[in-house]
Amino acid sequence: MKKFFSIAALALAMSTGVQAQTDVVPNRMIIHSSVASKAYAVDHVDSISFARKDGEVKANVEFLRYEKDEDENDVVYVKVTRTDPSSTFRIDVLPTNTAKQYDDITFARYFERMSGTQLAEDFSEGKLSGFAREFTANTPYTIVTLAYDEYGVPCQVSRAEFKTPKVPTVGTPSVTYTVDETTSSSFTLTVTPNKDCEEFYWCQFEKGKAQEQFEQWGPMMGLSSIEAMIKQFSGKSYSDEATNTWNGLAPGTDYEVAVLPVDVEGNFGDLVYIYVTTKGQGGEGIAQVTATVGDYVNNGGSYVQNVTFTPNDQTALYHDAICAKDKYEELGGDKWAKEYLMQDIPMDPNWNQYGVDNYIFEATPNTAYYALALAKNAKGEWGPLTKHEFTTGAAPSGVAPAKVVSLPKRVAAKKAAKRTAVVPVKRSLQLVK
Repeated sequence: MKKFFSIAALALAMSTGVQAQTDVVPNRMIIHSSVASKAYAVDHVDSISFARKDGEVKANVEFLRYEKDEDENDVVYVKVTRTDPSSTFRIDVLPTNTAKQYDDITFARYFERMSGTQLAEDFSEGKLSGFAREFTANTPYTIVTLAYDEYGVPCQVSRAEFKTPKVPTVGTPSVTYTVDETTSSSFTLTVTPNKDCEEFYWCQFEKGKAQEQFEQWGPMMGLSSIEAMIKQFSGKSYSDEATNTWNGLAPGTDYEVAVLPVDVEGNFGDLVYIYVTTKGQGGEGIAQVTATVGDYVNNGGSYVQNVTFTPNDQTALYHDAICAKDKYEELGGDKWAKEYLMQDIPMDPNWNQYGVDNYIFEATPNTAYYALALAKNAKGEWGPLTKHEFTTGAAPSGVAPAKVVSLPKRVAAKKAAKRTAVVPVKRSLQLVK
């Protein structure tokens, strides 16, 4: 059953409520939803209606086959069956690692921004072509449909996955390698391409993290396969034997270097994974850190304090922080400090420390602080809390003092990588019988 309301009554109610507060009569009606917002001029709307729609509204999609046409363009054959004959749908194909990031609401927003007509028929064998980008070989893709009811409301999503075939390579491009040296914070590899390998790319990860990194960065950078990510992250190609040292690594940690060999025609060979473990550090004794207070100096117009944290030879890993003395007890004192320093903060590139740490932070003059640190040994046992009190110097004339905060932020020695968004590409996608 539909209910109809006079737009005049609605406008009167709106204008009365708003006019009572601001003496301004609204002339726009704005409807907000989780998909999009739409606005209308009030004097152009003659009525508002509400309706009820029951049952499933979906365009079930099935993958039939994939091929290249005579011009080497990608073609996907699909079967689409609508659950409601009065419904329409839109369709697209995305790399599976991107499609997995989207729920139904996100896909509704995605299709809202796409141009093109909605399809109003079923397809027993539809031919889908006109893709904006060439598909990557040996890569999972997902066909996605979004159904719309007779009112134009986006309803349910249907998905079907397939994988593009691997392109045969010229010969068997691959590499051999040697692990030349490992330390507690670095390792050195030499990689040699075979006769079928025209060039290769490489990238280092913690062991088992390559796929995780691909799922994180692939959708944002428009990378459809892990091979494409290795090529992008490598930064350059190598056509001859190459040696590289990866520095700044964690002690006693497993790493992998993914090497992508490429044949003379640019086809990807099988990834070669090289596994290396850095040497451990620390002992089984008491792990402890000392804090040494340095100068209070000008750093680009603001004044900063330098504190140097130095671990002993039993330390495998430690965490450090600076806390304003007058806030320390409010936060919970020593109990809070230990709990705070024992936690893992994987998104902070400066959190895990293994050697001497020069901690620089913007400090307030004539203010007491605690330099805090907590270390653990090779057995994973935490040592005693380091709590070193110090007071900053006076503010130089003409320099605005920094605001006192409980945990002042450091001037980071390492910065987290910035993520980049992918700009949509116009397409001429079409589905025909």
